[in-house]
Amino acid sequence: PTAILAMRVVLRGCRNVVRHQKKRKPLLKLKDKIQVCENLVDLPDKEIINSFERGIRYKIIFSKKIQSKRDQIGQKWKEEFPYFQIAIHTIESEINIVKLITDKEIEKHQDFFEQCAKDYRKLSTKLIYQLAGNLGIEIDSKYPMKTLNASGRNGYEQIGNINDWKYFFHGIHCAFSNSKSEQYIETPLSYGLEFGELDPYFFSKFINSTNEYKPLPIFIYNDYWDGKRILNKMVELDKFEIINSNFPNQTGVVVKDRIKVEIDICPKIEFLPKEEINFKMKKRMSLWERFKLKIKRRRTHNNAFFMLRPRND
Repeated sequence: PTAILAMRVVLRGCRNVVRHQKKRKPLLKLKDKIQVCENLVDLPDKEIINSFERGIRYKIIFSKKIQSKRDQIGQKWKEEFPYFQIAIHTIESEINIVKLITDKEIEKHQDFFEQCAKDYRKLSTKLIYQLAGNLGIEIDSKYPMKTLNASGRNGYEQIGNINDWKYFFHGIHCAFSNSKSEQYIETPLSYGLEFGELDPYFFSKFINSTNEYKPLPIFIYNDYWDGKRILNKMVELDKFEIINSNFPNQTGVVVKDRIKVEIDICPKIEFLPKEEINFKMKKRMSLWERFKLKIKRRRTHNNAFFMLRPRND
């Protein structure tokens, strides 16, 4: 039952947060540099691409003469340059190239990223317990999503305020955004009482929105792909480690230097045979009831977006 409830909550909340996160503008914007290529010889070679600087999005424009070669060349570049984000445009005749954070940069600033992860864990744990206390909710020690989720069945709203923080339950996380400092953090809810699990995108957003870290010793331009490289390299450096989730076959990353907590794994879901399922017909809603429900859902979505977006959007 726990796993089934969790999956329902995930399906309900994930669609909303993806829509909201796409509208959030990056705190560090990439500068565009355009190169128009009339012939294949005009394309940048391996040496030139490796010399590309961070913080710049290189737009390689393919002329009509060589447009048919774009996808083939883009796939080749993806294999040759694993430390770059190679994006083949789905509409325009172009390939966008962005240099990601390097291994050397991560190694140089490993102490900084380790401290950020410790700060993330500390603040995330503090906020979720503070929120649970204000809501009068006891956090389930094994499966927090039993009592903290976006289902709306536990007597509290999916979105709201707690002091200077605005919260928003969605999927397997609870987002917190500070109305004064604009600091942003997401508390994971599917790792037992371990609230310091690091998602690449959310970890980058936390670092970029924390005023205490500014000026940043190293820039993170691509929240997800830079964040993913940071987590993977920090695991290699033995500063972070991989932990199990409450869900079977799911893992996460957390700072290694911490007081460890035990994480229980939900039993595997056993699906009932189709013939044993008793379907119950839901009461048919009137046109007016469907209209009110649609308005309520739209207000919830809009409120969540406006509450959690940065002021500079």
